[in-house]
Amino acid sequence: MTQKPKRKNSDKQTMMIIGGVIAAALVVAAIFIVVSSQSSFSSVSVDYSEIPQGRLADGGFVLGNPDAPVTIVAFEDFLCPHCQRYKSTTEQFIDQYVATGLARFEYRFLPAVDRVYSPQSAKLAECSEILKPGSFWNAHDVLFDIASSSRFNNSSARTFADRMDIPYTDILECLPDANQVEVDTAFAQQIGASGTPTVMVRYGDSRPQFSQFGQQPTFEQLGLLVETASP
Repeated sequence: MTQKPKRKNSDKQTMMIIGGVIAAALVVAAIFIVVSSQSSFSSVSVDYSEIPQGRLADGGFVLGNPDAPVTIVAFEDFLCPHCQRYKSTTEQFIDQYVATGLARFEYRFLPAVDRVYSPQSAKLAECSEILKPGSFWNAHDVLFDIASSSRFNNSSARTFADRMDIPYTDILECLPDANQVEVDTAFAQQIGASGTPTVMVRYGDSRPQFSQFGQQPTFEQLGLLVETASP
């Protein structure tokens, strides 16, 4: 009669130990997922040095062979978490289709997350190109990295200037004159691009249009758009 309570207590202790082990495993798994996702956001793996870079007549930033038959146009906000996640798709696209001359990639600013810092981040990217020609696409990656690593704030511009090796005072002087974000926002409204990321396709010199794959095509779907447009 005196042994039964002991057995129950022993069973209870065993269950508590098992429960603790499971809880610890879940915590470790959650940490791993968060760290992995953050790492994927901050990857800067594209080498832009051998890819043609330029700006369109209205100032839009474009990357790739000017004679490519198709251009993928992305309206994005550096502060947008969905854009941060989609960046791995655009990186893969640039690596396999833009760097090889089969397509172009056009980046358009579309502030969507914060009325102050979203436009400011766009202006920082444009100022990088103004102050250090040829640096826009590296600035594009750095801004995505900063925005995905921590909340964008008043110190982010200084962090950006340091990472781009541009004097902070020069950045501050440039910001009022950087207006591409206003041009791109107006363009987005004209063609019906809303929300970020919005990914469209441009054939030749035509206006961007939505593809049959919707607003956020996968890498495979982007590849199909290029392959079906190639001569």
